[in-house]
Amino acid sequence: MADLRALTETCVHCGFCLPACPTYQLWGEEMDSPRGRIHLLGQLLDGAPLTGAVVGHIDACLGCLACVPACPSGVRYDEIIPAARALVEAGTRRSITERALRAGMFALFPYPRRLRLMRGPLGVARRLGLTNPGRAARLHPSLGAL
Repeated sequence: MADLRALTETCVHCGFCLPACPTYQLWGEEMDSPRGRIHLLGQLLDGAPLTGAVVGHIDACLGCLACVPACPSGVRYDEIIPAARALVEAGTRRSITERALRAGMFALFPYPRRLRLMRGPLGVARRLGLTNPGRAARLHPSLGAL
């Protein structure tokens, strides 16, 4: 944890990461920015409770790492966010449905070849109207967000 503490303390909260972060651009909420997540992680390291809101903000990070080259302080967000996710996973009890959905996403999205294989099934889903966020959300709220 000392290493993680040192990583979070390199952030001077200047805000240069904000324009680079797609979740901050989309929602405009400080806690959905790299510096907001670093602040939340610092609070967790100080003993703050792991709440559903904190889990949501950490989970919302796309992991695109566009913030890393934007940071003039050289904050290693590429090392911070995996550690934050590990803390969240260790302290959070997810439903079986959510675990299955997350496992599917993490098994699919980082792999371009697997994504290409999904074009056929996604085309069928589009024709059936399942890509409509409202309909997809009825199957599961996370599907509506996707």
